[in-house]
Amino acid sequence: MFFAQRMDELLFDYTLDSYKPSALNAPYLCSEALRLIEDIDNKVIEGANLSHVLRELEWSIQSDKLAKSLLDIDLSYYIVHDEDTPLSEKRKRLEALSRTIGPSRYLAKCKEALALQIDLKSKKHIDQLARTFATTLINIGYSKSFLYKTTLDFFFLGDEPKIESTSALKNYLEFFNGKIHFYEALFLVDPLIKTVSESVRAFNVEVFDEIPEEYSEAAEEHHFEKDGEFENHEYVLIKKIRAFDHQTARSGAERKIDNLSDLYSLFYHKSQISWRRESLIFRKCCDKSASLEGPHKGAMEKGFDYKPKKAARELNRLISSFAMHDGGSFQKFNRVADLHGICISNDVVENQLVNLWTAIETLVPSHVGGNKIGSIINFILPFVVVGYIQRVIERFVADLFLWDKNITRKTLNRVPNSHGRDIYERTLYLLALEGNQDLRSGLYASLKDFHLLRYRGFALSEMLSSAENVKDIIALHKKKVSWQIRRMYRTRNLIVHSGRTPKYTETLIENGHDYLDQMMEGIMRYSCGDYKTQTLEQVFELAKIKEIQFERTLSSITEINEKNIAFLCGHEKP
Repeated sequence: MFFAQRMDELLFDYTLDSYKPSALNAPYLCSEALRLIEDIDNKVIEGANLSHVLRELEWSIQSDKLAKSLLDIDLSYYIVHDEDTPLSEKRKRLEALSRTIGPSRYLAKCKEALALQIDLKSKKHIDQLARTFATTLINIGYSKSFLYKTTLDFFFLGDEPKIESTSALKNYLEFFNGKIHFYEALFLVDPLIKTVSESVRAFNVEVFDEIPEEYSEAAEEHHFEKDGEFENHEYVLIKKIRAFDHQTARSGAERKIDNLSDLYSLFYHKSQISWRRESLIFRKCCDKSASLEGPHKGAMEKGFDYKPKKAARELNRLISSFAMHDGGSFQKFNRVADLHGICISNDVVENQLVNLWTAIETLVPSHVGGNKIGSIINFILPFVVVGYIQRVIERFVADLFLWDKNITRKTLNRVPNSHGRDIYERTLYLLALEGNQDLRSGLYASLKDFHLLRYRGFALSEMLSSAENVKDIIALHKKKVSWQIRRMYRTRNLIVHSGRTPKYTETLIENGHDYLDQMMEGIMRYSCGDYKTQTLEQVFELAKIKEIQFERTLSSITEINEKNIAFLCGHEKP
């Protein structure tokens, strides 16, 4: 049950980033390092980027028992940090590492370990394995929406037999055997497609006035017909699609139509080829199944949203209180808001990533010389690191209230010495202070079959139980955010300079959107709050000061107690 709940959380669109699958794990970080060496050789990427990827790869393997168990020799042999070592030698050793911890070997080992740890009921290990399992499947090429639907159907909603023992896990894991299938996709496309019906055959695309007979039964079953706004559209069949699942096949097929539309617009600017977003997808091998597939939720749609009434209140507050009325800072803020809107309305991932990065670069103060990406990271970190513990606590509180608001309120009201504290500080006290162990035990007992939320409480309590643990988790989060920002920058350069789009780009967009939102929220707090900041430079300087204050307070703590921990969740806000 814990594994099922954790997979559900990992694959849910609105899960907090901290609990989602990582963008990359050890096998794919190794692949990234090899591609990076190739790009350095081709002068697409600067050589200085390699050291950051190698350090991340080294950390990933050292933290991953699965990857370490596959090694034939010490890790230090595979990863060479010496700058004087030729790239060719580094490549040779990384290629050996890539074969050693490659996706197929790693996935097989992961499945074995999952079965073992689920039998042993080791939640900590199941948590780690489930996360790297999901990361591996997504990078192999399975769509996240397919993984989520399969998980829900198997464990919670579908017609699968009732799960009565851990042996049923084998049936679930067999869904993800790494086998590529062959598909065809049927779309309804506007009549403009007829003008290029002869030339599109080179793309394995065919245009029909009427639905091909072999697909008519499935089209009738799924109500995929010319009617309403699609009455004058043409049937367009995309053939020879190789994919792991129906949703991935649909995305690949739609990309072909999107490319055709873009090419057409090079020669005709007045209108573009449009189409019905839902598509009828046919698997041409194995079970020869058909399904109606719509677009999956885009990476930019997965951010946190206010409810409409609160969103309106926040907008009114921004308009009435925003102090950056004139000058370049106000223009930059507006430009970033425009770019944010473009990212949401345009679901082409390459455009989203490039526009997101442009928005971030627009916000941060201009600088001349020095390490550009290093400076950008330093400007972003105060917004995404200082409030990290608070965000995690807020998510835990939200989950508790969704589970049972009455029990949650009663528990928080019983936290000693918390009079006048808000629910987040009370929760912090509940989780962190040793004297509240009995209260925690009572809460855990009340959670019954909600194994994941109970485990989350245990994990947070362990994390917050000592000053060293808190310092370590903040330092690790800072390191991970820095690595991810660098990866965004490299991916932006790859898209612009080589036209290549890594598979993990959607994950980068989700993370980048989150970073940008936190920066924008911080800017609005400083400008609309007591500080009334008038320029972006003032905002970033104040954020830097807050980070220094936070780090000094954190470094001064030697043990956790109710007098010194509140700053993690209730640090002074502008």
